Amino acid sequence: MADGRDRFRLPVSPRTVRRRAVWHRAWGVCSALAGLVVLLLAGAGLAAVPELMDDEQAFNAAVPCGPRAVAGADCLRPVGATVVGTVIRDEVKHEEFTLRLTGPREVPRELGMGHADPLLTRLHQGDRVTVTMWRDYATAVSRDGVTQQSADTPVGEPQFVMALMLALLSGGAYALYAGAAAVMRARHYAERGLPASLATTGKQAFGAALCALPALVIGDFAGPLVAVTAWLAMLPLVRLVVRRLERRRRGRHAAPPAGLW
Repeated sequence: MADGRDRFRLPVSPRTVRRRAVWHRAWGVCSALAGLVVLLLAGAGLAAVPELMDDEQAFNAAVPCGPRAVAGADCLRPVGATVVGTVIRDEVKHEEFTLRLTGPREVPRELGMGHADPLLTRLHQGDRVTVTMWRDYATAVSRDGVTQQSADTPVGEPQFVMALMLALLSGGAYALYAGAAAVMRARHYAERGLPASLATTGKQAFGAALCALPALVIGDFAGPLVAVTAWLAMLPLVRLVVRRLERRRRGRHAAPPAGLW
């Protein structure tokens, strides 16, 4: 059955339909290719999560090195360095806690410290410090018996990468779906315009991407595997919420438009 709006739609010339169809095919191909690339990146990122989990476990189990330890070892190595300067900005819209160093090649020239205390505020240019290295991570800085952990550790990396890849997975899946639909239904889109279901599916994909944030929080406590499970469990809820909002906007008895899932 035709949409009631079709009765008020002016006829479109065949030339205009052809021109619009070419446009829909063009952006559809670009969208589908971009979505495919994003999905491949998301898949590669998710495949790297187990290795990141192994690195996190190895770091948590690391012990101080012996006297013959070499660079890149799985133990905690003390390396001397000199402070070049510090950057401390603790503002509402901008936070930066950076320590600038000079020293052996393995020591980073800039090291994010995460917080100003307990050590960063005490450091000045020319101070000698001890940097604790694990593999190529500068994990902590010490001086005069005071130690501050840096932000350069593998702790939390699996959860962050997992959440980012889940968000990319949502966006990539929608781009591929929208692009493929535009290519296959280019003439229909040219004659009748973009369907409401495309916007509905976009909202579902956006909601799925937002669900990566609570999944990240869950991952910090329970690990990436539980976080992925929780994210998958949230998807039906996203679909339900979007469809109810759409139905309320269109009218109680309106049939919900089709979506991606």
